Amino acid sequence: MTSAPARTTSLPECPQCAGRPAEILDTVSGSRNNNDRIAEQRARDLGGGAHTHADINTDMHVVRALTPEIAS
Repeated sequence: MTSAPARTTSLPECPQCAGRPAEILDTVSGSRNNNDRIAEQRARDLGGGAHTHADINTDMHVVRALTPEIAS
């Protein structure tokens, strides 16, 4: 079994990411009721700096900033 590489994004405006690339850990569709609450709970469950970001389509992404050695 193979796994897909982690999806990453750049979130320069995020104080928690501080301009570093971030790994997208999970996405909760904007079409779900309470998607922000669901994503916040998922971020708490994952811990380790995981937090949420909304995108332009109202999906909520659970992300974690990558350390410089992981990002390169």
